[in-house]
Amino acid sequence: MRWNKYIFSNQAFRTIFLLIIALWSYACTESMADKLDVYLKHCYENNQFNGAVLVAKNGEIIYHKVYGIANIDPVEPLQINSQFRLASVSKQFTAMAIMILKERGKLNYEDSITKYIPELPYQDVTVRHLLTHTSGIVTYYDFFERFWDPEHDKIQDKKIATNDDVIALLVRHQFPLLSTPGEKWVYNDTGYELLASIVERAAGEPFEIFLKNNIFEPLDMSHSLVYSAIRKDPMENRVYGFLFALNGSDYIPNDFHFMSGIAGDGAIYSTTGDLYKWDRALYTENLVSKSTLNEAFTPVVLNNDSTYNYGFGWGINTSENGKMAVSHGGGWIAARTWIWREIEEDNSIILLTNHTSPYIYDIRRDIQLILHDKPYTSLQVGISDIIGRILVTESIESAISEYQRLKESINNQYKFNKWELNTLGNRLIKLEKFPEAIEIFKLNTASYPKYSSAFGGLGEAYRLNGNPDLAIENFKMALELYPDNNWAKRKLKQLTTN
Repeated sequence: MRWNKYIFSNQAFRTIFLLIIALWSYACTESMADKLDVYLKHCYENNQFNGAVLVAKNGEIIYHKVYGIANIDPVEPLQINSQFRLASVSKQFTAMAIMILKERGKLNYEDSITKYIPELPYQDVTVRHLLTHTSGIVTYYDFFERFWDPEHDKIQDKKIATNDDVIALLVRHQFPLLSTPGEKWVYNDTGYELLASIVERAAGEPFEIFLKNNIFEPLDMSHSLVYSAIRKDPMENRVYGFLFALNGSDYIPNDFHFMSGIAGDGAIYSTTGDLYKWDRALYTENLVSKSTLNEAFTPVVLNNDSTYNYGFGWGINTSENGKMAVSHGGGWIAARTWIWREIEEDNSIILLTNHTSPYIYDIRRDIQLILHDKPYTSLQVGISDIIGRILVTESIESAISEYQRLKESINNQYKFNKWELNTLGNRLIKLEKFPEAIEIFKLNTASYPKYSSAFGGLGEAYRLNGNPDLAIENFKMALELYPDNNWAKRKLKQLTTN
């Protein structure tokens, strides 16, 4: 009898102990969700975040909310199933399409891309080179600015381009490779555009149909699609991009670009919920085998046997605990997006935005810290937001004076770095405020005299303001600081050969 009592009490103890552990775990999860809520509300109220967030820990969603608006005309609130432009987060789906075709025997990673696109002059470039950003092919942004629809100067007036148009320009101009295939890792959107075209030719059907039939529908990603501004594919809950005006209160539309008919490097729209289904599927063999997935998550090996932490459409990272993680970000027009997967710990972060926020990477970092119960601080306000507001409401002189005053103070509330002023300068160029842009870039070159892009921006502002000699001087300085600045090379060539 005493023995039975002992057994009963021991079992009761174990039951109570497990209940305490469960309650403690629940309380911690609730606390983490509360921290995320407080943090993201603060970001939203300070115009630093507008979008959707999904956070999962140990394979379970602990936070899933939206903040802000889906459109500015008319103003409409975001919904939990709002469909966002993924920008370069799309690349992992293009890579998956290639992996599916490889497993089906339709192509090989070591195939020359000319096997599928024979009109291209790049026989030494392979499918693997495109997947890993090691092809050496010029990025299409560079030559589209020069050669696409030259009759129209403004972006909004140019006709919409497609993948076939990218290939046609590569064939017509026979651009030389910038490096030997496999020699360097250089992020390159052209590679993923060409991969989408290879999918079409190897599969014998349009890229958007292949992804729908072989990825989206099998995973029940019912709110995901490859969008084209030419087809104008219907979306029930599509969001539209915008940005805040320099005065910090007015909205400006930011959703159109003539390259929005190009797919592979971007063009997919999806939701946080669908992307979580995608995340779950990558722990299975529903699409491809484990060995194929493992190769996608393996760093590329360059010609000299060194490695770079990028696989097939995924950056290779480590979590706060030093365990394996993979991720990818995206930025195109107003979209700022991120997916982060801590594979060994089964944690996920999905961030989708539509308001041109420069804070997305800081927000992602802080969410990672919260996820691992580590200290974090409120976001610093970008100094470009502060002085941009002063510039438009007072004067450029007042803006520069305030910049210098705040930089000399010991206030940690504001973020100073070499990108802040460049961001503001580029916005002023888009607004055609060239004299003001010149002063901002001059301030940046004085503050960061080793920053190539500051001199490149100053050169561009001078060029657009009708000062070619000063433009040439600054483009040369940009190249002296960073000889691989291909944008500055191209601008300098335009000015010195015309």
